[in-house]
Amino acid sequence: MGRKRQKVVKINKRKLPDQYLCPSCGMNTVGVILHRGEGYARIICSSCSLKEQFPIPENTDPVDAYCIFVDKYYGVEEPPVK
Repeated sequence: MGRKRQKVVKINKRKLPDQYLCPSCGMNTVGVILHRGEGYARIICSSCSLKEQFPIPENTDPVDAYCIFVDKYYGVEEPPVK
């Protein structure tokens, strides 16, 4: 007698996107370029030519840089550091 075959479950890991939503034109065409050695990030929209460059902390991911950019675009102030 044989055993019942076990079902193989594949787990798909989600990865972060390469292109983000532009707050100006609404298209999914914003690219984030990190210059970790110099300590700044460059955000460029290939649709509406929106460009921004700002300093970033050391351990910043592209998603975090995009969030900082969106906060600056909408004028959201950062909470004070305790």
